[in-house]
Amino acid sequence: MKKRILAGLLGIVIAVTALSGCVAKGGGSSDGGGEAESAEGGGDREITIWCWDTSENNQNMYAEFTKDTGIKVNLVAVESKDMTQKLQTTLASGGEMPDIAWLEATFRGKLLSLDIWEDITKEPYNFDTSQIMDYLIPLETSESGVYVGPECPSVAGMAYKRELAKEYLGTDDPKELEEMLSDWDSFIAKGKEVAEKSDGKVFMMSSLGAAGQILKGQSTEPFIENDALNLEESMRPILEKLVEMKKAGIIDVLDFNSAEEGASYARDEDIFYPCANWSLEFTIKSNDKDGAGRWGFMLPPGGPFPWGGTVSGVPKDAAHKEEAVEFLKYFWLTDKGGELNRDYVGNFTSYKPSYENEDFYTREDEFFGGQDVLKSIAQDVLPNIKGVRLPSRYDQDIDDVYNLALKTINASPDGNVSVDELLESMTKELMTKQPDLKE
Repeated sequence: MKKRILAGLLGIVIAVTALSGCVAKGGGSSDGGGEAESAEGGGDREITIWCWDTSENNQNMYAEFTKDTGIKVNLVAVESKDMTQKLQTTLASGGEMPDIAWLEATFRGKLLSLDIWEDITKEPYNFDTSQIMDYLIPLETSESGVYVGPECPSVAGMAYKRELAKEYLGTDDPKELEEMLSDWDSFIAKGKEVAEKSDGKVFMMSSLGAAGQILKGQSTEPFIENDALNLEESMRPILEKLVEMKKAGIIDVLDFNSAEEGASYARDEDIFYPCANWSLEFTIKSNDKDGAGRWGFMLPPGGPFPWGGTVSGVPKDAAHKEEAVEFLKYFWLTDKGGELNRDYVGNFTSYKPSYENEDFYTREDEFFGGQDVLKSIAQDVLPNIKGVRLPSRYDQDIDDVYNLALKTINASPDGNVSVDELLESMTKELMTKQPDLKE
């Protein structure tokens, strides 16, 4: 990786963005604006990408593309939450649209509902979706049936603290833990034993939101179907399991994705955490800087699940659509693109042929006690994703009412919360926000 970076720096001038607020994996610039020229190369061809990651690693990776193709890559920092409005405003004002825009998972449904995307499978682009992982295609297709663009698969298992697992569960071996905790009933039963053994000081997970992230990801039932609420079928099982965990006293009371939860990675109070492929570097290692050797990786109860993901879409009004699709083919339809994503930013490829080589993803990770987490994700997690919940234009509203339900459950001292009342409240709030929905 260092050789690649040195080569990129020696051969290409990198103009680093003046914005400091944009971080890899889920971050964004503080004001959602600003421009960073990522790479310069020979020739007059160039593309502009609106994205939330203008990090040096990304710029160095794109510099390799410029070196191979002569196409310049200019990055403009746009926060994920601002992407929809920025695209719509630019289009309405006749402004210059990006050649590629990032559609992050949380806001993807709304973005995919916009009739602004080029179908890159058509002439003259001919992007071959048969080479893309099958489960991703529905997540990358607009409401009108247009294939918008590819993404790096974001999938997850579960990380755990080896010492705590060995002390309270009798083993730190991932396969033994997977057998012991094969479903959520056994997870809850073992959690009660841990609570008793530790006098209530050690928890199975750090937050209800962490547990809910897994449960939501494992469920494929749509929250909204044919413009009608489907919470009874989709949301009730998730809330009932979370209430059961709260009553059992096996989940810590931290808020999901809070600073307190981040600090918990370095402490000895919470055993398990949901762990996406991007969590390794950007969550676990960054929050537990002295934790080398103390972590393990396994499949969670109920199996692996999708978590996150960012589609790269080409607007119809983009000025350099053919160059943009050349960029997408380079990074998502070649082994070379997969290697660059792997080595520079830790992403997995969606290019199916790369997985025919079992050594494409392999690296013993001393932070995880020498475990080959990359190989586990490539061979145990990705092939066992059972399905996905399709994006919806209402996803952000669903998240808002779900997060409020989480807070309500978490605030109850003994988990004595009525799921019926939670669902009633969620329904009322959604109908207020989106009066076009049907109950």
